[in-house]
Amino acid sequence: MVEEGSGEVRGALAWGALAKRVLVWVVLALFSAVSAEAQTDPRGAYRTISTSHIRLHFPVALDSLARLAAVHAERAYAQLNAELVAPRGVIDVLLTDNTDVSNGYATTFPSNRVVVYAVPPLNSRELRFHDDWLRMVITHELAHVFHLDPARGLWRLGRAVFGRNPLFFPNAFTPSWVKEGLAVHYESALTQSGRVVSTEFPAMLRAAALDSALVPFGRWSLSTSRWPRGQTAYGYGTTLMERASDRADASADTALGMRRFVETTARHLIPFRLNRNARVAFGARFSDLWRGYFDSLRTRSAAEIGGGAESWRTVSTHGWYAESPRWVGNDSLVWSASTGREVTGLYVASVRGGEATRIAWRNALDVNAPVDSSLSRVVFAQLERRDPYVLRSDLYVREGARERRLTHGARLTQPDVRRDGRIIAVQFAPNASRLVRVSPDGRDITPLHPLQQGVKWAEPRWSPRGDELVAVQLLPDGVHRVVVLGEDGTMRRVVAGERGVFASPSFTPDGARLVWASDRSGRMQIETGVRGARGVVDTTTWRSGSGATAVGATAYAVYEPSVSPDGRQVTALMQRGDGFHVVVAPLDTTGGMARTGWYAARTAELDYADSARVVASDARGYAPLRQLLPRYWLPLVGEGRLGDATLGASTSGVDILERHAWDVSVLSAVSRREIDASASYRYAGLGVPVAGLDASQEWDGTFRVASDSGKTLGNVARRRRFLTASLTTVVPRVRWNYVNTVGTQYEMRDFTAPADSILGAANSLLRRGTRYPSVYVTNSVSTARLALRGVSVEEGITLSHNLQYRWRSGGANTGSWRSVVSARGYLPLPLPGYARHVLAARVVSGETDTRTQTEFSVGGTSGVLSELLPGLRVGDPARAFPVRGVAPGVQRGSRALGGTVEYRAPLLMFRRLPSPFTLYADRLSVALFSDAARAWCPASLRANTAVCLPRGARDGIIASAGAELVVDVAVQYDAPYRVRVGAAAPYAAPTGVSRGGAFYVTLGGYF
Repeated sequence: MVEEGSGEVRGALAWGALAKRVLVWVVLALFSAVSAEAQTDPRGAYRTISTSHIRLHFPVALDSLARLAAVHAERAYAQLNAELVAPRGVIDVLLTDNTDVSNGYATTFPSNRVVVYAVPPLNSRELRFHDDWLRMVITHELAHVFHLDPARGLWRLGRAVFGRNPLFFPNAFTPSWVKEGLAVHYESALTQSGRVVSTEFPAMLRAAALDSALVPFGRWSLSTSRWPRGQTAYGYGTTLMERASDRADASADTALGMRRFVETTARHLIPFRLNRNARVAFGARFSDLWRGYFDSLRTRSAAEIGGGAESWRTVSTHGWYAESPRWVGNDSLVWSASTGREVTGLYVASVRGGEATRIAWRNALDVNAPVDSSLSRVVFAQLERRDPYVLRSDLYVREGARERRLTHGARLTQPDVRRDGRIIAVQFAPNASRLVRVSPDGRDITPLHPLQQGVKWAEPRWSPRGDELVAVQLLPDGVHRVVVLGEDGTMRRVVAGERGVFASPSFTPDGARLVWASDRSGRMQIETGVRGARGVVDTTTWRSGSGATAVGATAYAVYEPSVSPDGRQVTALMQRGDGFHVVVAPLDTTGGMARTGWYAARTAELDYADSARVVASDARGYAPLRQLLPRYWLPLVGEGRLGDATLGASTSGVDILERHAWDVSVLSAVSRREIDASASYRYAGLGVPVAGLDASQEWDGTFRVASDSGKTLGNVARRRRFLTASLTTVVPRVRWNYVNTVGTQYEMRDFTAPADSILGAANSLLRRGTRYPSVYVTNSVSTARLALRGVSVEEGITLSHNLQYRWRSGGANTGSWRSVVSARGYLPLPLPGYARHVLAARVVSGETDTRTQTEFSVGGTSGVLSELLPGLRVGDPARAFPVRGVAPGVQRGSRALGGTVEYRAPLLMFRRLPSPFTLYADRLSVALFSDAARAWCPASLRANTAVCLPRGARDGIIASAGAELVVDVAVQYDAPYRVRVGAAAPYAAPTGVSRGGAFYVTLGGYF
């Protein structure tokens, strides 16, 4: 809240969050592979259903779905228990529907917990094939709990002593590709759907092999900035874990290979010795298994090079991630994309060649549907935050260069527009979706059919005449169907469908045929069928060029076809080794019959008859107390005020809703009866604002007391206690956010001395102690943003202000205010590299009144201070007035002004650098900078030596220049860190400030 080192309003937020700071690295490193970006909504009424092994929590509106989820959870638990050793205790599961992004996550700290977001994955290609989304995601997340919970041998002893301390979860030390590969294995093995069965991961690896872009073993990290980013851990990890499992299952009496791997890792003192553990469990090292698969895949791919891809002409490689190319007339295409170099946007390009042009910003990848060939009106869907907890998809319209919102909280996606402006779209619901008609102004939303649990509709398109629709219907048994509907939603015919993924259907301009994509042949390919009166008529694969093609036209997977207005060309997305390319080809409807057979029929043993059952027990009110009980403790080692050792412990708790959170820390000086302690509590049940209460005590110094004659009387120790209350309001949006915190603090200072007489007279401040009430407010607003491969924040501004007023109880005219204002700006530069170059600037101003007792300090390096282990801290704290190349606090005063100009440029992305000691290196960038700052006191304050330097001492501007090499790494394979190695030297400094410069290593971004 204020300048580091000021000694003022720090609240227990600085000291009292010690336990959280200690655990930040551990929790991020160990559990990042199974966490999600979304968060829970702590507001409103929740209920709980208890079964034998599950406590399922849910908002009241999801009662019927929660009962089905409880059935799925118990069934998945029983299936996993037959494969792996069951975790101890009941697992808490939260079913929620506060976001329109499909996801889920699991954690074993502080207890075994699973959070599932109920919206179906209509916009996730790799998740489109599933029998029942709710069942699949619950099975996947429970598999994480079964995998991460075990502790054997010395790990079990550590768990017995320290409780559920995250340091004693050995399987959590494995990389995300192991965690996710194992969970995806069970997601499919136990449901016969999901990503092992689907074609997406094989298509991704095949494309990488064809383009010589396979990611080497050991570089599969969630923190990679290379395409396909997080899917690297999932796709490559799943492939290798399946290969290992198949090898074990093929051996005699080794059907429990996966179980042995989990148990071996849970017992070994160095759990991240993956090759050793794989050899024990599967009979072969992971690296050898991957090498064999790599060689076979490369050999197969060499025979497929070409494979019809030459028939497709690339319009743009501005894919990376792309969505829904649509025609603008017969000559241009428009699509949304995330290129890695730029924030997600809308792109347009001519099919005849030339660079793709970014014409608008988009919050997410979704359909952009042009109303006409001039791009004068485009209807699109995108995500937006309604508050800190709710993320919804809505419709917007772009008219010329102006964009406006059509719906608010309607949960609409995948729109298509008829010539008269009427919109057809998909509406999300918990574990379901439906088609709705939307008026051109967005005011009227008419469902075409009622919601059916487990039934999803996706990707509707109008017919050329506007009297019919085509869409995909996803049934709970894994069957997808391309169906034609009347304008009112009545079913007219099923054109194609079977167990597999069918997607992106549309009419040809004459309305006589349909074109769609399907992976029933083993990878997504374009298919076309004659629109007939009964069932499938002449369903063929897409073929381009001369000769007939029996199964697809290319070895690459091809997605999301759309036919040009003149009916002569088709555009699509082709998955390549570096992302999705926008491609076109002549429309040819004479290919061979579509082949089937990739997806096996669902076996009878997976009986879904009990899916309709509900849990018979009554739901009770949500009770978080059991989750908040302390389940672990963490030993702490520190340094006391006299340099001696301090010992202590910390613990904390949080419920699954994150409605309540608390932590307590205690440190005691071994040789003295002095205790440093803190306790904090956060309540988010109101949603906004979030309330915080903190209390702390610390012994922070030794002060020498002298008599009037100058004779030393003795030393005095100071104890400071803080009581802090705060309310924090967050107004987040995708493109901007605002944060406000209002708080009050009461500081109590007391003093002790070896001899009571040293404290002075009865009315002295040393004997009576002092009390300092204060109030503060902080505000910040930001439009800053960065692309997925960005080397830093690269666009927008951030403005912040901190104001504090503090006074001494019982004293007249003791009040003092303090203000810090800062502004940051970022400008991207169109220069070559894997990311955009950035010009960044920062200005900070601080001022206090003449009664201040705290100073602003200048100097030092600003960064992030991280406590890797108790008592072991690395990095530098965030500083308001840093100047790299000079010592911290080299200048102080009641007023300060500082600024920085920095040029940041990408250097290289590591491709094959090995990851020793679980440290993954991702990319390298450089920064050239100049810092300048000055702190001073007005003449009226010169006598205040606690705040001001003597007149003329180190008085003047300090300015330095230097360079930093910035390395983005991931600790424990997946937890991202930024390491800055720099050198700086002052080029302007007053007398008394060294110009020798400094080398330094620190963590975190500069600003």
